[in-house]
Amino acid sequence: MSISNGWSSSSIISDVLPEEEFEEVEEDELILSDNDRLRCRVEELEKIVLAQRNEILLLQSSTVEILRRLQNLEIQEKSRSPVSSGYNSLPRRISGSKSTYSVSPSSQPPSLPRHAHANSKSLYINGLNNNEEMAPTPRRPPTRGSDMVNVSVGKSARGSPMRKWVSTHDMKDTDRFRRLSTSSEASTSATTITMNPIVNSVRRLSTRNNRTCQFSTGNGQLPIFVSGKSVQVPVPTGYENIDPTADQDPPSVKVTLKHVYSYRGKDVRSNIEVLPTGELVFFSANLVVLMNISGDDRSQRIYHGHTCDVKCIALHPNKILVASGQSSCHSSEKALKTEHTSPVESPEELVRQLEMEHTEAHVRIWDTVKLTTLMTLNGFEKGICHVAFSRTDSGNLLAVVDDSLKHTMSVWSWQKGKRDGEVKAANDVVFECKWHPTIRNLIVLYGKGHFSFFNYDPATGVLVKSVATFEGRDKPKTVLSLCFGGDGQVVTGDSNGTISIWDPKTCKTIKQAHSVHPGGVYSLALAKSGKLLSGGKDRMISEWDVNDLVRSRRPIELPDEKGFPRVILQNGNDMVIGTSSNSLLHGNPENPANLASLIEGDPGDLTCLLTCGTNRLITTSQCGTVRIWNHVEKKVEFTKKFMDSVECVDVDATQTHLILGFAGGLWNVTNIAKHHTIEEKKEGAAPITAVKFTPTGSTFAVATKDPSLTIYRIDVSKNLLVVSRIHHLPSPLIAIDFTEDSQFLRGQSAGAHLLFWSKTGEICDGSAVRDVKWASSRVKLCFETALVAHSSNGQVSTVSLADDVAAVGMENGTIRIYQSPVTSVTAGFIELLGHGKLVKGVAFTSKSQLFSCSPTDNSIFEWSLE
Repeated sequence: MSISNGWSSSSIISDVLPEEEFEEVEEDELILSDNDRLRCRVEELEKIVLAQRNEILLLQSSTVEILRRLQNLEIQEKSRSPVSSGYNSLPRRISGSKSTYSVSPSSQPPSLPRHAHANSKSLYINGLNNNEEMAPTPRRPPTRGSDMVNVSVGKSARGSPMRKWVSTHDMKDTDRFRRLSTSSEASTSATTITMNPIVNSVRRLSTRNNRTCQFSTGNGQLPIFVSGKSVQVPVPTGYENIDPTADQDPPSVKVTLKHVYSYRGKDVRSNIEVLPTGELVFFSANLVVLMNISGDDRSQRIYHGHTCDVKCIALHPNKILVASGQSSCHSSEKALKTEHTSPVESPEELVRQLEMEHTEAHVRIWDTVKLTTLMTLNGFEKGICHVAFSRTDSGNLLAVVDDSLKHTMSVWSWQKGKRDGEVKAANDVVFECKWHPTIRNLIVLYGKGHFSFFNYDPATGVLVKSVATFEGRDKPKTVLSLCFGGDGQVVTGDSNGTISIWDPKTCKTIKQAHSVHPGGVYSLALAKSGKLLSGGKDRMISEWDVNDLVRSRRPIELPDEKGFPRVILQNGNDMVIGTSSNSLLHGNPENPANLASLIEGDPGDLTCLLTCGTNRLITTSQCGTVRIWNHVEKKVEFTKKFMDSVECVDVDATQTHLILGFAGGLWNVTNIAKHHTIEEKKEGAAPITAVKFTPTGSTFAVATKDPSLTIYRIDVSKNLLVVSRIHHLPSPLIAIDFTEDSQFLRGQSAGAHLLFWSKTGEICDGSAVRDVKWASSRVKLCFETALVAHSSNGQVSTVSLADDVAAVGMENGTIRIYQSPVTSVTAGFIELLGHGKLVKGVAFTSKSQLFSCSPTDNSIFEWSLE
């Protein structure tokens, strides 16, 4: 039976759905809607759990801090003596005696090496027991086969496996090495070694000089070769049987880094952070310092995981973890610091040596409570100029900008050690990058001649760039500073002295305040009160209302010697200011007159360092600043600024007069107590290269670059008398020493000549002064350290002696502690790391205290020897 319109009955019936199918469709829709609600709820709970975990970590760090301070109070009560530092978290330093080593027995979790598990979700991984006793075995010539073990040492920066052949005869625990070499790579990568790269125990020196030296019994001199030249060094009586090829052990002392007096601020941004414990985090040379600023105690803890200059730091949103990036040592002026030829004693020692040789640019994420490394990010061409944690996802991502020619910005899932995406950030130098605090996956980046917004897609790892444009005629050349407003606005300061407020969605300006700081706006910060703080090259710090950019109070002016503010950080009701002169200031903005100096620095390179008495330290710089420090109270007692660069300095035996030599040819004698000039004279247009007081009387020597040497004396009537003038020198003198009785003096020239004179200026033969006692050790080619200069081919930059210990500063930035005198070209030494470049000065105050400085990174360190 057919129906009209051509439709069949079966087709009509099929269009009508049964009642059961309607019920199934409703159930599916309900299930889908429930799934969506549950998924949203689970995401909300995950965020809550993550936030609570961060709070728990913060509480744990605070608890650890409280327990540490209670422990210090108990120790202080028991010993009834003042404690020099408020923290005991620094690991024990490695002893250089007899090639042994010690590891901190504290309960700190060990730091992760570069080959740690990339997929690990845990912040800490338990490691090996580093306190096992290892018995020494006699050394035999290494051979392959059964006498060699191939040790897995993890992966390189490119991810390829790394292994190293080690002789079983040069190890103290062969079975342990074999177990390590035959274990799987996964178990090796999970191994964690607690390392202390600040002090390196070296058994034997790898000499760079292939020419041999042998003691000459005929004239009592030892010929050494420095930079291809032969130098005859007088040998004191009693060392006639010296054998330069014999072994000499390192000194049996324990060295620790006690205090850092410097801060890097003149050429980097975002270089300070404040922890909830009241500690200020900053960096100097290869070290990151945590200084207590909550009270009068200025104790420090030091993270020393880096092997080259630290250039940036970033604090994680949980206020516990810190990321720090370093530059690369792979260049002609940054030679590798380590010269290991001593036998490897344990797997831990092997990993530690490899970690110390990790000199390519990398980023370290580490824990501020236990000072242990959690992750190392590798694969960068040059130095790291900036790092930043993401803000909207509890810091799961890390943005890294390097110093390569492409100025690449990469985004990392740092807990996995995985690079998710990268992009060419700019054509010129990048000053800083920051994640937006409220807009997800938005990065703001600025630098020389550019200012951009990057939108990051986590699914694909793609970074999309949007360039911000300035409107109007007077466009700035460079954006110099940036911060975020309370409502998510982007605030910038530029080279025209203009403060601009930007809409991050449209990349256009909302409001501007023009010419607020002549010379440029170099720092911006949002105070906790909601006000905007700005600092300019005019040394002024102003406070603004963010909405209308109107000043809300009178500006604060910094002193001229402090420089202009480079970074401003709010710390409770106080603020911390980092300046262009490498200084740190701390105080309340309501009372700007009471701004206290945490660190005193100089914009110019440091030129000299010497000790004055038992509690004073003197430093000079190229900008003409002379500072006298009280290193017991950790403060500057006296500062004076001269108009010329200070090239050399010395203090007399009574510790009351200071002589300074300047680059313009002028020298000056100043009374330290009264702070006034006693005598000054201009020798000529050539710079003063060396000055030196005699141990007795008021006689002193002045050397110039002409070259010439003049010996002066100031009589009772304060008349300046010339004792003698010495001309026709082979090259300018760079160091002068007098004997204890002031009858002789010696000098070392820039051309590696060693010369001797009597007090009247008559030249002497070296054999005539072989048994005299020298009052100082400015000359680096003296008998005590001549063999170090020979074996390093003249790489010694400074020397200081204290009883039977010699400290030698090297041109590669290391300090070596030897037994004095050094009688072997392969003498053992203790190597101190921390300075990034040339060590300009080392000075003992006593056998137990040593100071050192490096000129280019302006770092000053205090070491303790026990």
